Amino acid sequence: MDFIQQLNEWGKNSVLRYGLIDTVIFIVLILCFAAVLSKYLSRLIKRFQPRNQPILLKIKKGVIYVVVAYAILTLFVPAQAILNPLLASGGIVAVVLGLAAQETVGNLISGLMILLFRPFHISDLVRVNNGQYIGTVVEITVRHTIIQTFENTRIIIPNAQMNTAVLENISDIHSAKADFLYVCIAYDSDLEKAIDILSQEVSKHPKYCDPRTPEEIKAGVPKVTVRVTDFKDSSIELRATVYSNDNSSCFVMLSDLRIAIKKRFDQEGIELPYPKRDLYIKDIQKKGNLQ
Repeated sequence: MDFIQQLNEWGKNSVLRYGLIDTVIFIVLILCFAAVLSKYLSRLIKRFQPRNQPILLKIKKGVIYVVVAYAILTLFVPAQAILNPLLASGGIVAVVLGLAAQETVGNLISGLMILLFRPFHISDLVRVNNGQYIGTVVEITVRHTIIQTFENTRIIIPNAQMNTAVLENISDIHSAKADFLYVCIAYDSDLEKAIDILSQEVSKHPKYCDPRTPEEIKAGVPKVTVRVTDFKDSSIELRATVYSNDNSSCFVMLSDLRIAIKKRFDQEGIELPYPKRDLYIKDIQKKGNLQ
């Protein structure tokens, strides 16, 4: 017992804040508590399944490491002589670091703002600055956001730019996404028949999403809206509003509909016209005698 007591008194108030054995016990308790807390927070984050889950897990890990390191260092007397002045001069240090790394700090703050307000998430399809960058968000860090383009390249954009950019979140759809399908027919084609065919082909596609409410269905609102949008030089332009659950489904659906409508128009005698021009030749007779 005397040996354990003497061992515990080693370094007390000189190197260690408490005795040696007490310090070891505190370190083990701190590590165990940090491990349990980290596992609990990880399960909590995964249970709610946020779209920004990877970056939240990284932030959690970094915060726990900092807190554990600080808690362990406070058990050592020499470390306190360093930590106390640092805490006292924390404001000055923050100002100096902020001036020296304004861009980095701006990206960090913007990254936290993105995580807080969540204008986009991982796997969202976004259009940045009116089409300057288009792609799927594959990673969000506290410094930058990575977008994978349709060409399978990756664009790394600092969060300070993403936070101030004009951004269209194509994937952020609450009910159904609307796209327009444009079809042109010849002037001598049956206009009402073409509109009816267009409406039929759109409505029977398996990926078409009916946007009508029960009240609109009872009132007889058509399932597909087809409008005449323009009289062009050689054709009449029709526009059908096509609804889908997401952007990728609509892209496939529009392709299928163009093929199906072309086949139906050929069967029903609806012409998809080539550009036409009417030429008028004026016969001018010369007056006078020819020499």
